[in-house]
This record gives sequence, structure tokens and C-alpha cells, in this order.
Amino acid sequence: MPTIAFELTSPPQRQEELVAWLDEEEVSGILQEESRVTVYADEACADRVRALLHEAPDGLVEGGITEEEIADRNWNADWERTITPITAGPFRIRPTWETSAPTQGTVDILIDPKMSFGTGHHESTRLLLSSLAGKVTEGCRVLDAGTGTGVLAFAALHSGADHADAFDYDPLCMENAAENAELNALSDRFHVFQDDGTSLSASLGDCVYDVIMANINREVLRSMLPTLYARLKEGGRLGLAGLLISDAVIMRDELHTLGLDIMEENEEGSWWSVWALRRNDA
Repeated sequence: MPTIAFELTSPPQRQEELVAWLDEEEVSGILQEESRVTVYADEACADRVRALLHEAPDGLVEGGITEEEIADRNWNADWERTITPITAGPFRIRPTWETSAPTQGTVDILIDPKMSFGTGHHESTRLLLSSLAGKVTEGCRVLDAGTGTGVLAFAALHSGADHADAFDYDPLCMENAAENAELNALSDRFHVFQDDGTSLSASLGDCVYDVIMANINREVLRSMLPTLYARLKEGGRLGLAGLLISDAVIMRDELHTLGLDIMEENEEGSWWSVWALRRNDA
């Protein structure tokens, strides 16, 4: 299927807002080059992406939008070649084709991404990885919501968690996460399943968690929050990312209303993450 490339101008300081505005299910990739942005979409998704671009909030897109049809090619292979190791907190995320040794005290996590989210190159992933210390305790059970590559679950397992469950709505992400678990010799402590995160009852029975992490976007997180809260033990920790700094006020209110107290907030660039503690019900 051909790919449609939408070329546009967007202020560098607002491009992360533009990325967050676009629906990740519809977009194949985004290339940012100073003020120029190219948004790629499969032909079948082009109408939806075109509408989102034209309906973007004021100031995200400046001037006109041009379109170009690009013949089909192996975008996945092209994209994989751009993945290089990156360090976040005590972890180094690297693909299998990078064989350099980590620095002393750094934990290697092998990720061959295959277009799944979670290579450590995005600020939101780094925010949770860098703040994991003290949230995951020895022997705890973890849930990774919207797992992508599985990187957050693997980091939790390396930090002392006994077991990590993970889900994603995309079967390709499930497959990729399972493969990455094998690369890291964690398959016996990691379980991934398909779910959209709004119920989880059929997949998890009555299981509850010491730590839940979700690196998605604001509206998906808001829809998931009641379900994630119900799966969090009293005194459990909830880590959220994939959020812009401008989302912080709304998300603080949502967490407080549910019965969660803010433990820690972190920022990188335009992005914000938060850790919250579930209060005891008594």
C-alpha cells in the first residue's frame, strides 16, 4: 500500500504538542527537521490524518500542507537502522545489532523495536525509566499498560519485581514484546496479552498489582484510569507518562479524585510524568 507524506511547518517549541495531537494508530511515522515536519500515513489512513492536521489547534501548523505519494517500501527496516543505544537512569536500551559493552553499573535491556513504542529515545519513556528507583520493590508484581516493546516491564523486572504482566491493543506490539522478553531471558517472569485497558477482567481475573505503569496519551490514560486504579493494591504505586506539561493540572485532579496522592513529578522538554500512591481504603 502506498504511503502519503504530509509536509508542513510547525514551530519547534510546539512540535511535541503536534505529535501528541495526532492519533498514533493512524500515523506510520513522523520526521522532525527544525521547523519542517513530515507526517507519514498509509493510504488507508490518509483521510483521517489529513483531517487531524487541518483541525489542529491554532499555531501547531503554520501555512499550507503539501502531500506526496510514496511507493511502498520496507519502512520498518529503514527505521530500525536509526535505532542506537540510549541510557535512561540505570538502564541502557540497545538493539541486538549494537554490541558495545555498557558502562559499569548500567543494566542492559535488549530491544529490537519493530516499530513498537519504547526504545528509550522518547522523553516519556525516559521519564519513567529514570524515576523507577524506589517505586519497584523486591518481589512485587507489576502491570505495564500499553506495553509497546515491553521495556518498562523489563526495567521493573531488573529492579526486583517478581513478575510483570503487560498488555497492548496492537497484536504486533504483543509479538514484539514477547520476542524482546526472550532476548532478555525474562519470558518466565513476563506475560503479555491483548487488551484495550478499559476492563481487563477477562484477562486478569482478580489479580491486583503493587506497581502499574502506563506510557500512553492523556485521553487514553483518562479512559483507563478507573480500571487501573481498581487493579492497584492499597499503598500501590501508579506511574504515568506520555503526557505534556500542559496536561498536568487535569491529570492531578483526576488522580486526586480517584483516591491517589502525588508522590513525584518529573519533566523533560515538553513532557511530564507523575507517580501517585493509592491511599488505604480504611
